[in-house]
Amino acid sequence: MGLRVLILILTIFIIFSGCIEENNVTQSNESAYQGSVNAAPENISSTNLSHEAENIPEIEVTSFSSIHIHTNLEKVEGYIFSWDNVPGNESQRLISYIKNDLDIDWADNAQIVKTNDNETIRVFTPKNSLKFTLINNKTEILVAINYVPWYSEKIENENGKICVYRSFEYEDGSNITEKYYAVYNLSITNNGPNNLDFKLNDLHLRDGNQIFNTTIKPESPYSDGNKILSDLESETKIKDATLFPGQTISGSVTFQVDSLYNESFLLMYQETLVPSTSFENSIKALRTAESCNYSEIFGIPLYEDHYYLNWVNRSVFESLDKASSDFLLNYPSNNAPSIYLDYVLKVTPERNITMLGNKETMSSKTHLSNVPLNTLCVDDAGEELITETSSYGTQLVFLNSRMSFSNATIVSISHLHFGSGKSFIYQDLILDDKLNIVAAKHHGGSFNV
Repeated sequence: MGLRVLILILTIFIIFSGCIEENNVTQSNESAYQGSVNAAPENISSTNLSHEAENIPEIEVTSFSSIHIHTNLEKVEGYIFSWDNVPGNESQRLISYIKNDLDIDWADNAQIVKTNDNETIRVFTPKNSLKFTLINNKTEILVAINYVPWYSEKIENENGKICVYRSFEYEDGSNITEKYYAVYNLSITNNGPNNLDFKLNDLHLRDGNQIFNTTIKPESPYSDGNKILSDLESETKIKDATLFPGQTISGSVTFQVDSLYNESFLLMYQETLVPSTSFENSIKALRTAESCNYSEIFGIPLYEDHYYLNWVNRSVFESLDKASSDFLLNYPSNNAPSIYLDYVLKVTPERNITMLGNKETMSSKTHLSNVPLNTLCVDDAGEELITETSSYGTQLVFLNSRMSFSNATIVSISHLHFGSGKSFIYQDLILDDKLNIVAAKHHGGSFNV
């Protein structure tokens, strides 16, 4: 009897000890797994860190833009010469400009003189002449060839000197370059009790094993022709700053990347992930906007006169991208035409919005050609989110009877095509909290250049 009791006690002890050991092993494995996850920077959430202890600001992504620029235009030096140094030690720079930019071969043996009023420089031979004249209160220089006004270059005043720059700092190249940019609009707040030194270089973008640092701005020769690019240029750029407790700064930051937007993009401050709960929905909204057939929404064909685009989405742009590259192969490298395409997306998530205007005059698929310019959409703080780009050719479509939406997303698509002609497109989509398209605006046009 005593032996049986002893065996039973030992058996229970062994079983109980085994359970404890197994549980300890399980807990140890879970801890090891959690440690490996947290060791990766992309899995560190700044919401789990103390901003005060880590001296890390709270960073909120308020909007996001993705940019693709496709062109054979190559940037050249903008500076031509200093007006004060011609005639003089920069005369050869002027001669080089005349030969290379104006394709004039007689300039090597020409005389260069300046009028007494310092307003005109003449370059001439017995048979030919050029005249450079300061105009518009010395903000531009007019170039006249054989007394015929040709075009103007721009002027910049530097340390009291008049410096002449090319008005267009690009020339045709033989190869297409593809450039991609990601632009984040951020709100940065110091929630700690002490001053915080924010450093722009501490922001970077991760995509897998790649790390992209900040750059100045998207480089485009025609940024003024693309509404989103033009708006981005005018926005406040985030810089290094000392933030006082409770202080917030806002602005945009740009990264040159390898592709259009990607679900794997991770915005980092130092080694801390900048959380953006809305980013996943933003990506879904972009996918919806990019796959949309706008002929069905706006009741217009894809092409006007079999040549100019009326609207654009991802697949349309990718077809244009490939076609323009193939087109360039038909030309010799020394006689390539100018090719420029851009495709720019902007998503503004989680906004409570109200559509303005009279729905009787802005009914479904109605052109707004006679409606004065005004604001079409505002958020709950009264900020303008969508305005009429122009009274000509603007089209607004309502796909829902409601005029107010909570937690809505706005997707804008802007496109410029420059070749033998020039066409531009600007589209806005409003999506509700379930990512259904509830309203859309279209503006576009084309003209010869």
